[in-house]
Amino acid sequence: MKKSQRYFIKPFFFLLISSAVPLPAFAGEASSNEIVVTAAGEKAVESLAPKRLKSSDTASLLQDEPGVSLATGGGVSSLPVVRGMADDRVIIYLDGMCLTSACANHMNPPLSYIASSSVSSIGVKAGVTPVSYGGDNIGGSIHVESDQPVFAKAGEGLKESGTVSSYYRSINQSTGAAFSGAVASSNLSFGVTGSIDHAKDYKDANGKTVTSTYYESRNLGLTMALKGDSSLVTLKAGHQFIPGQGFVNQWMDMIENNASFVNLRYKSAFAWGKLDAKAYWQNTWHKMDSGEDKLPINLRLPVTMPYMPMETRGIDLGYSLKTEIPVAEKNLLRLGHEFHRFTLDDKWPPVVGTGMWPDTFLNINNGNRDRYSLFAEWEAKWNKEVTTVLGVRNELVRMDTGIVQGYNTTTTYTIPANLFNAEDHARNDSNWDLTALARFDAASTASYEVGYARKTRSPNLYERYAWATSWMASGMVNWFGDGNGYVGNLNLNPEVANTVSFSADWHDSSRKSWELKVTPYFTYVQDYIGVRVNGTQTWTWTGGSETRNILRFVNHDARIYGLDISGKLALWENDGLGTGQLRGTLGYVHGKELDNGSALYHIMPLNAFVSLEQKVAGWNNAIELLLVTKKSDTDPLRFEPQTGGYALVNLRTEYKWKNLTLDLGVTNLFDKFYYLPLGGINYDNFLASKVPPSTRRTEDFAPLAGQGRSFNVGLTQSF
Repeated sequence: MKKSQRYFIKPFFFLLISSAVPLPAFAGEASSNEIVVTAAGEKAVESLAPKRLKSSDTASLLQDEPGVSLATGGGVSSLPVVRGMADDRVIIYLDGMCLTSACANHMNPPLSYIASSSVSSIGVKAGVTPVSYGGDNIGGSIHVESDQPVFAKAGEGLKESGTVSSYYRSINQSTGAAFSGAVASSNLSFGVTGSIDHAKDYKDANGKTVTSTYYESRNLGLTMALKGDSSLVTLKAGHQFIPGQGFVNQWMDMIENNASFVNLRYKSAFAWGKLDAKAYWQNTWHKMDSGEDKLPINLRLPVTMPYMPMETRGIDLGYSLKTEIPVAEKNLLRLGHEFHRFTLDDKWPPVVGTGMWPDTFLNINNGNRDRYSLFAEWEAKWNKEVTTVLGVRNELVRMDTGIVQGYNTTTTYTIPANLFNAEDHARNDSNWDLTALARFDAASTASYEVGYARKTRSPNLYERYAWATSWMASGMVNWFGDGNGYVGNLNLNPEVANTVSFSADWHDSSRKSWELKVTPYFTYVQDYIGVRVNGTQTWTWTGGSETRNILRFVNHDARIYGLDISGKLALWENDGLGTGQLRGTLGYVHGKELDNGSALYHIMPLNAFVSLEQKVAGWNNAIELLLVTKKSDTDPLRFEPQTGGYALVNLRTEYKWKNLTLDLGVTNLFDKFYYLPLGGINYDNFLASKVPPSTRRTEDFAPLAGQGRSFNVGLTQSF
């Protein structure tokens, strides 16, 4: 047998026999340390490529990381959940831009604005985070960097580079393509990126189509950069167009999203230290309505949603100035100032011949939310074993909005609108954050970290200013995927989270053979923004009925604690089978509202991820096992469904030949049927259930089923 034939057979032989290999106990990465997945260099490309093959959703790049889970949204719009804290409780920066979801259902979260093919690095800082990583959050921060400018070496002349890639996933006939190209001298660089992602509705493991899960997203970006001896100026601009994206757990779908941005950054090193300055602007036009699977023209659903257009415009504008100044020996002083303004108009055009007539419904009218931030942080290296970080941050948050109106002058709209308009809408919060971290490197094989953080988050515009109390209007304000309606509260206080955590990291001296990280944590949240029942909505039909709550945002106290474990273990290294390692993570989180004792919403049950990996010649192969236990502790006010435990097996292999990379994979190998613990409810299924009893489903608001088996293939050519 030829040598090339042996290398071709060995990877698939490995995948076949590894499914029968018993997997020993494992542990995963401690999330008190920063989790960074990067695409800079060959090694990092290998870490991102398998995740890109599974999903077009940028948030999914963090899905296997300890302490991170995803709440289901659209196909490119899921919401990261970090240690039980979701959505706005986690601040997200894209190339230093602090972006805000401009939607009553948060269908355009920050991570949806960057294609996964354009991500060069993505990192999470959870729990006890330095104040320099950002404020206005209680759950952590996510920092994403897109492709960085490239430059030619001195005397090299012009440097040209680029990539083209494409993929296919069978479960939803998902197809996509991406390209990037750059031309640069030693001082000037110009680059362009583009991508398109398209998918139909996916099928669950029973072969049933899960409607309103289709999507299409198009992205285009430009980069210009100028490099000096010790400075770098980068100008980035881009545009995104989403012509449609279904949301199976929402009353509405996205029918259009247009967003454009400009981002200018200056970095330089001086004799006194470093300066990092940014300024950015993003403009978003967003439209919602009943999508193609919910419209009357679609005969798949016997009961359909009416037309209900909703239009929003959101503008993010901001800048930041950060310095890093060496003080004495091995000490750093970081000082910074940030400003971020978000303005929002959320208007619902009238629909002729319905109760939504004749006026335009003003949900958020000229809303604005301004943040003025100052921080100082001291990092001290006391000796070769002990490092401390102390920081303080103040954020002044100013919010306001204009007068509102309903579709007409009926009491349904005029009473709550008049009550809201009679109030003073301006609110000012002065929020203080404190962080204290100490790291002890006990030896070359062990390090320990202990920390305390006080973090504060002010309410978002919808939490304070969504005013309508009727079912029809409040049901359109919902980023939770639970089928309930939500009403704002002008008197909400900011959330204040006090977190303590401890992290232990044991490893071999080179961090190549084995590693084990363990991080327990505890958080007490004062004035956690929860809900109370403000009203109900009941549907009745022959043989059945269904009730949902209208919920008003209110402050409660809450408690969250958990444990993150991660680890890796080298198994073999030889000429025949290459190298092999076992890698895994384990996550547990528990959250309760202390006022009523109920579970916090969207808390991920105990889960684990194990990957047995092999590298040989040009092959990179793995068998993955995802384990999730039963979700039985649920939020009763939101009618959160319980879900059963499940185990999913994935296979993947990658082959590199010169500048060509082929990726193959199978997700959910055994076609296991399961419900998503953070998937919310299947609203389309509720529409399909409202039929005569002889054919009606018994599970009206059923949990959302996950994807069945999918065969995936990707191809990348670099030059």
